[in-house]
Amino acid sequence: MSKPRLPTVDTSLRDYPYVVIRFRCHVCERGGDARLAVLAAKYGSDALLGRLLRVFIGGCPWDPHNPARKPQKYGHRCGGYCPDLLSPRPPDLPPSMTGLTVIDGGKSEMLPAEPKREERRRRVGREDE
Repeated sequence: MSKPRLPTVDTSLRDYPYVVIRFRCHVCERGGDARLAVLAAKYGSDALLGRLLRVFIGGCPWDPHNPARKPQKYGHRCGGYCPDLLSPRPPDLPPSMTGLTVIDGGKSEMLPAEPKREERRRRVGREDE
């Protein structure tokens, strides 16, 4: 049995291996999650992820393909992307099922549980205490 291929922009909805498709934008902080069945009903099961990403970018105020915006050399461009493309981890996997993560470091780098008690200094030369 062959290993499932990772999704790319040329993957159709029919071949997409997960239930949820996530869209995000670096520039305008937009984002959204869509169910595979809803997108297949709206755009067809042969729609490519690249086309759906283009639809998502089309709603961005920084869309570089918008004819109302004139091209700018140093202007902002939409940072729309799908975080699940070429990612081996499914987006709909609960965090409790991801397993344990090894953290660099060891016991020597741990902070003490409670701070040390400071030794109180006594003043010299005062007899009334």
